[in-house]
Parts: sequence; C-alpha cells; structure tokens
Amino acid sequence: MIIEVSIQNFLSIKEKLTLSLDSSASKRLEENVITVGNDNILKSVAIYGANASGKSNIIKAVHFLWFMVKNSNTFNVDTIIPRIPFKLDEDYAKKPSEFEIIFIQNNVKYRYGFSCTNEGIVKEYLYSWPKGKESLIFSRDETKKERYKFNKDPSKQKAIERQMTNKTLYLSRATALGYDKTKPAYEYVVDTIVVNVFNPGWPEFTAKKSYEDPKIRERVIEILKSADFGGIVDIHPEKHKGKRLNIEMKQEKEEMTFNPNITDDDIYEFKFVHQTKQGKNVEFLMGEESAGTIKTIMMLGPLFEILAQGKTAFIDELELSLHPNIVKFIVKMFNNKNNTNAQLIFTTHSTILLDNEIFRRDQIYICSKKPNQHTILRSLVDFDLREDADFERAYLNGRVGGIPFIDETILK
Repeated sequence: MIIEVSIQNFLSIKEKLTLSLDSSASKRLEENVITVGNDNILKSVAIYGANASGKSNIIKAVHFLWFMVKNSNTFNVDTIIPRIPFKLDEDYAKKPSEFEIIFIQNNVKYRYGFSCTNEGIVKEYLYSWPKGKESLIFSRDETKKERYKFNKDPSKQKAIERQMTNKTLYLSRATALGYDKTKPAYEYVVDTIVVNVFNPGWPEFTAKKSYEDPKIRERVIEILKSADFGGIVDIHPEKHKGKRLNIEMKQEKEEMTFNPNITDDDIYEFKFVHQTKQGKNVEFLMGEESAGTIKTIMMLGPLFEILAQGKTAFIDELELSLHPNIVKFIVKMFNNKNNTNAQLIFTTHSTILLDNEIFRRDQIYICSKKPNQHTILRSLVDFDLREDADFERAYLNGRVGGIPFIDETILK
C-alpha cells in the first residue's frame, strides 16, 4: 500500500509536492482507513482543482516513475530520458526531476526514490524497515567519486554495479539480474501500481474475465441492473478468433517509437441483452451502447482485480462519461470494510463526492496554481474546516481554493 508520493521539478510541479495517504488522527469513517502494523493508511484520495492546476500532472508523475522502473533496464547509451522539467523557471531546466514513493509490500515498509535529467540518473536509493528501523539496501549518487553504497550483500551488489549505465535504474537492473533484496520494491511499483486503467484493452479485459469466471459476469450484471443502464437484462461474454493490433513501445534516442504488429489471437467481447416492447430479448453490440455503459464496463473488470489483488489505482478524471452516482458507487467499493488492502487515488471535478459522509478531510486534496506559477497541493486538513463541514459548499465558494476565476465581463 502507498503511504506517500513526492514529486519535484516535473511538468507544472516545481517545488517538492507530497501526496500523503498517511491518515490523520480523526476517528470519522474508520472504514476508510487500513491499519498495517503501526501505519494507518487511507484507502482512497480525491484530488480537486481547476483546469490546468496540475492535478493530472501528479498522475503523470506516478506513471513516469512506473515507466522508468519497468523500462529503464532496456535503455541504451543514446536514450534520452523522457522527463519534462518545470519550464517556467529557466534555472530548473537543467536541474534533476525528483521522485519518491513510500509503500508497504509484504508487511515491510520501503522508501524508494530517484532523480534524473534527460541525460541520465543522478541519484537513487532504496531503504526498508524489516524490523521497524530504517535500513539502507543501496544508494547511488553519480556526482560523487564513490557512487554506490551497499549495506547488504556488498560483493553481490558490486558485481551488479559493474553492469550499470547512467541511463538505467539500479532497482531495475538488480532485479533483472536476480537480486532478491530489490525484487519486492520492483514488483510493487511495476505490478501493484496501476496508472490510468482506461485504455482500449480494458473492455476486452472485463469480457475475458467474465467469460472465464461466471461469478465476475454475475457481478457485472448485478451492477448494470442496479444502476439501470438502459434496461440491460443480461450480458453474454463471447470468445472468437480474430486479428489483434499490438503496439510495441520503445525509447530510441530522443523519441518514443510505436511499432504496430498484427497477430492472430483470441478476441473477447460482450453482447448486451435488452428486451423489446413485446418482451423478446435482443442483443446489442458494444458500439451500440452508450458512452457511460462502455466506460463502466471498461472499469469494472480492472477494478474488481485491483480490489481482489490489493493493488493501487491512479485514475485521471474518474467521472468522465459516468453518472455521479456511479462514481460514488466506485468510491464506496474502496471505502468499504470488506476492502482490506486496495487503494484508489483519482482526480475529479465531481463535487457530489465532497461529502463528509463519503470522505474524511484527509482524503480530499486541492490543487491550485496561479498563472505562470507552479502547482500547490493541500488537503482539507490544512484549512480551518470542521470535520462535519459542508465540503462541497466550502470548495465551490472558493474557501479552500482550487476553482477557476472566470471573468464574466466578457459576456457583456
């Protein structure tokens, strides 16, 4: 589970910004909190703010961290690291971008971070708390003569060091070479963090899971019926042979390349069953359903898996094409006593969620940014706001910031 994410000098984020899921001392909505050892961790966080305030850049920063850990082991000496620094201060253009994540994996707390420029990795480190006390696994500083420090398995790790380049994260290379001390942290970042689950493959993912597991199909039907999705009475997941377009992504020198590849594969899809006026069943294809139905289907399969496997989802604009009550239902899937280790972090403009019966103050963050300046992130705990206050009213009235200023004189 994620406890904290920190970002500096990336896109609109100039100074260090921290998104914390470490809960406050509040006793409200205790089902929204998971206790792991001595840590009380929030199950979900909503990030609000005006357009261009930097909400999405927080999600993009997490994706960049995930991308680097997963792929940097394949980078060559000519690779240009695709980071984008804060551009509105010329002094920051050549400064490193910094990323840090604190999380719990297999009941052990870890702190991992790195900084980089487009030319290479500058610093990197990994600490763990195996017995309640922070312990160094490795640290790296390319600006020093003695670049690496190892407190564990020095001879084994020095052998890995000799196979490093300045474009590769040590966490990625060491894990690829079979070093067991870095494997839990690597697997957490790559396999447990899910960034922006919405992509063309997700509707098929839900169909595939429903085809393979009747229980998942029944859950999807139950939700579609309970939310009254245009009178859907049943769904039929089907499998057939077909052509699949796969896109291979590679980082080559100064640009990302996308190589198409068409293969023969099993294709999974849904048929949606409606009833005619005369009471007969008729099937609809996915393309004949509404955008809201398709978006919901896109989400259900991945969200079921995220909840079942205790993963952490970072979703940009959760409410896009969805009715507010569906968004509220998704949030309640995570803020539920039956959820013991999954998390949801998302950006949104849906003020219906600004409800003290859904969220605690420490679960709501506000992004703000003045023109040509940098992103600032604060939770409602940072404001003089009661726990039982009307969060929606405080937000819409501008009391906590994060809303756009609109000059209506242009209408006159």
